[in-house]
Amino acid sequence: MTHIIAIALCIAGFASLCAAMVRHQPDFVGRKLDAETSRLLRHAGFSLLLAALAVDMIGLGAGYGAVAWCAHLTLGAGLVLFRLNRTIARQPVKAKPARKG
Repeated sequence: MTHIIAIALCIAGFASLCAAMVRHQPDFVGRKLDAETSRLLRHAGFSLLLAALAVDMIGLGAGYGAVAWCAHLTLGAGLVLFRLNRTIARQPVKAKPARKG
């Protein structure tokens, strides 16, 4: 159960960090967010990742928990990146303007 909770926290943390990035907001959230919301999402993302570390270390011990946290971070980041890439891939390709000259 410790692994499931830690992975869920990592996914939520990386999703918050992705949503906080101005570059990814149109694709991930659907619109641009204001600076205050981005700041809050950034803090929430880091807090969720630290909570995952705490869950891992309490549930699995300090040594194994730290190693498991690295694996959970990798899995969480990969799943958020996969979702972002799928969202971008499903969007229609924008036509580039013709070059003058």
